[in-house]
Amino acid sequence: MSLKQKLKPVLSLGADVLPEYKLQAPRIHKWTILHYSPFKAVWDWLILLLVIHTAIFTPYSAAFLLNDQEEEKRLACGYSCNPLAVVDLIVDIMFIIDIIINFRTTYVNENDEVVSHPAKIAIHYFKGWFLIDIVAAIPFDLLIFRSGSDEVKDE
Repeated sequence: MSLKQKLKPVLSLGADVLPEYKLQAPRIHKWTILHYSPFKAVWDWLILLLVIHTAIFTPYSAAFLLNDQEEEKRLACGYSCNPLAVVDLIVDIMFIIDIIINFRTTYVNENDEVVSHPAKIAIHYFKGWFLIDIVAAIPFDLLIFRSGSDEVKDE
């Protein structure tokens, strides 16, 4: 059984439980993503896993990996010495891509109509989750590393 066949029952619902707007063929812009599409469902699960990863590894990294020796090693050889830094960079990029995707994803308004106009989607996203998403996408670990002082310690 292929992965697509396994995911199909999870990502789709029978016609008897679907809202009416899912049964109609919406007219949407070429680059607009339907909020109930299989791609969006998989993408949301991926972002959820990345949020869980961030919630676990950021405190771990802050508690056990941020020290002077690790910082000197990172400055000497860049990201190649620390695979966790590469993973963190990829996660940050994925969060930025998620913001772009959210600007292009339809939503259902208070009248149970699918809104697919790009400007209305953008305004809706700005009024909703945009601020939270943009704060979550800021790579604080890079800002912390860059703000370290270059002063020489007296011993």
